[in-house]
Formats: sequence, structure tokens, C-alpha cells
Amino acid sequence: MDFLSALIVESESKRGFFKGAESHSQTLYFGGGTPSLIDPQELGKIARTVCIHHGFNPPESLDEFTVEVNPDDASLTYLKSLYSNGVRRLSMGIQSFNENHLRWMNRRHSAAAAVKAFYNAREAGFDNISIDLIFGFEGMSTEEWRFNLLKATELYPEHISSYQMSIEPRTKLGKEYAKGSYTPPEDSTSYNQYSLLQKTLEEAGYIQYEVSSFALRGREALHNSRYWDRTPYLGLGPAAHSFDGERRFGNRSSLTAYIKRFSAEGKAEASQPGYRERYISSERLSSKDVFNETLMLSLRRVAGLNLRHIEGLVNQNEFSRFMVRVDRMLLSGDLELSGENIKIPPGRLFLSDGIIRDLFC
Repeated sequence: MDFLSALIVESESKRGFFKGAESHSQTLYFGGGTPSLIDPQELGKIARTVCIHHGFNPPESLDEFTVEVNPDDASLTYLKSLYSNGVRRLSMGIQSFNENHLRWMNRRHSAAAAVKAFYNAREAGFDNISIDLIFGFEGMSTEEWRFNLLKATELYPEHISSYQMSIEPRTKLGKEYAKGSYTPPEDSTSYNQYSLLQKTLEEAGYIQYEVSSFALRGREALHNSRYWDRTPYLGLGPAAHSFDGERRFGNRSSLTAYIKRFSAEGKAEASQPGYRERYISSERLSSKDVFNETLMLSLRRVAGLNLRHIEGLVNQNEFSRFMVRVDRMLLSGDLELSGENIKIPPGRLFLSDGIIRDLFC
């Protein structure tokens, strides 16, 4: 397959990406679409090749190897094959256990299929499963949300990610919103649903460690945590992004362009003006960018932000102005102090975007 060949070529071309980087956990994540369209044996072959290119352990010995799966694709045979090819963690996009919600979201699976997929995964040997749930959309009552949460905790996955429904301009929902045929719920409704999420999962033994992430003790997502602490990461494939510690890179989203880039024809164009811009976007972060990004990523986490860690990222005047805003928010209760860390109290994490935005330099 042309795409898989291009993926291998890109990985080969990025040998040495992690050279000189500080020691970090070895993680691999297949997602961003429908990895389940790839045969598990092909996926395993790609994983083994990528691990060789970048000096990682074999897939089955990585610190974490996750694949996103759609419940409707998660047959027992498929999942057993994933496991035999080294995958040890699944991220399952269940979204809801309500049939009406699933139809409205245009999901192919049913609630029963989602439950079946989960138990198939257990039977296949997976003891590290994350499921996704969505709240905060028109037509879902508090009782329906409570049912979803109780159903999720009944399955008892190791990890639960839960997101408020977002409205993206070019999606079907975005177009309906623009026409006035979709009305998102009041902020107070979404806030109450988020509070119910926190309360229900805490009572079931889950620990919240990030705005949208809850895990049983010791089952936090290692791969995602690398994004939040600004550890270098490498993304392969169309629309994939990478970070080397100083710069961000992004592959263009076109599959056709991606395949061409790593073909003989594409390589022949490499010396032509504008070649890089046709296929890759890049950005070097300023000190202020690094400060704001560190602030944002840290305050989304329950552990919060270490003030000494970021003090040297901007000049003293800017840091002093930042601390004035911090002191004001400590008084208002939007922030709390724990040792040298500031963090957003659990009851205000739902408002984290606004709180963080007001702290930017």
C-alpha cells in the first residue's frame, strides 16, 4: 500500500530525531483517524520498523503502545491479532451508551456493540483500556449523562477521557449551528454535567489528573503526558505534528500530497524552491510562546504549575506582571497555592480555558 510505504520512508528519514533528548518513556500511539482499517499484522510490522528506526524496544516491550479502535471494528479476532502484534493499550471511542445519542453523532456502533467490544478486548488480553465519553450537547439530560457514567464505571476501564462537545466550523454540527438548527446547552448545564463527571468517577475510584482525563491509580496515559510536559515527540503520517523541544512541525493533511512527498517523484522535487512549504509547516517558539504554552499545559493538569520552573522563561518585568495576576486569582479562588505550585481548584477546572487565558503574558 502506497500510504504504508510512505509512512516507513518518513520514519526512516527521521532517524536521529530523539538523539540528544533527555531520557523519556518509550511510547507509541496509532490514532488520529481509523487505524482499524489497517490489518493488525501490517500495523505490527510498521510498529516494529519504527521502533528499530528510533532505538526503541520491540513493540510488546514498550512502556506504552496504544491503538485507537472503533467499537464496530473491535471483533475478538481483530483484537487478539492486535495483542499478538504488540499492542497493549486500547483507546476506544464509545462516546455514549445511549442509542439516540449515537445515531445523532453518526456513530456506526450501537451501545450493545460498544459493551461487546469492551469485553472482547478483555478476552483478548488487554488490561489497559481507555474509553471516551462526550457531554455538553443539546438533547442530553442530566439523567442520561448519569446513566452513561454509571455504565462506564460498571465496565471499569483503566482510563476514561471525557470531553465537552465542540463545534467545528466545517463539520456537519458546525453547519447546523451556523444555520441555527443546533443550539448548544447553557454553560451552567455543561458545568453541572462536568461536576457530575468528577463526582461519579471519584466515587468509583478514578483519579482526575488532567481536565479531561481520569484514571485508576498508576494507569495515567504516558503518551499524552509527554505532550503536557513538552517532551519531544515525533508524529508520522498526514496531518501529524512533531516537537523537537524548540520547534513544531506539521505534515500537510492531504493524503495524496503525503504519498507523493515520499515517492521517487517527490524526492526529485526536494531541491526545488518552496518544496518544504508544500508539505510541511513549521514554527520556532519564542520565549513568550514557551512560557504561555508551559502555563497552559501545566494548569490543565491537576498537579498544576511550578512557579520556579517558568520564572526564567520571560524577563523579570513580565514575570512580575504575571505574578500580580496570580495573586489576584489566588484571592478570587480561581487558583490555589500548593508549595511552589499554583493550580486550578477541581471545582473550577471546567473554567480552565478562561482562567489560563487571563494569565498569558
